[in-house]
Amino acid sequence: MSTRACYRFFPLNGPNDWPGVVTVYKHMDGYPSGAAKAIEAALPYAWPLPRFEPDEFAAAFVRANKKSTEDWAREYEQQAENTTDPEQKAACLSVAQRYRTDPVYRDCCGGHLRLVPYEGLDAYQRFAGDIAYLYDIRCIAGRIQVTAYSTREDEGEWAVEKFFEGSVKQLKRRKP
Repeated sequence: MSTRACYRFFPLNGPNDWPGVVTVYKHMDGYPSGAAKAIEAALPYAWPLPRFEPDEFAAAFVRANKKSTEDWAREYEQQAENTTDPEQKAACLSVAQRYRTDPVYRDCCGGHLRLVPYEGLDAYQRFAGDIAYLYDIRCIAGRIQVTAYSTREDEGEWAVEKFFEGSVKQLKRRKP
């Protein structure tokens, strides 16, 4: 089962500053170490810190984490290259080939990561009632800081509990 999460990117001077909070939904790998990996992946595509603009960093986050069919194929080829088990190698290469040629596999790519089309701190609530985690990403003193929450929605009522605040490196060490 996928671990869904939303990521909120905050302006330097708070949520009411321009351009406001930008929210991104990610369909999988939303557990803490997966979130840290996704945030780190955005850094090469974003402005070098300490410059931080939430809309620009959200775009870098999407660019770094949204996989094409070719990305998926290369990932399975890499897995095949790294395994010594002949059956596992053949299976990985078969999946890689399917991502390149099979319409069913090709149609599965693209939807797992998207911008949330609502403004405000509660945008995730109007968009994704199935998330397990919510991450607030800010730049403080030239460093990315993350506040992490577990979330649960039941018949329109949200339970949001903070469980972490710190650096991406610290988040990476957290267990799901």
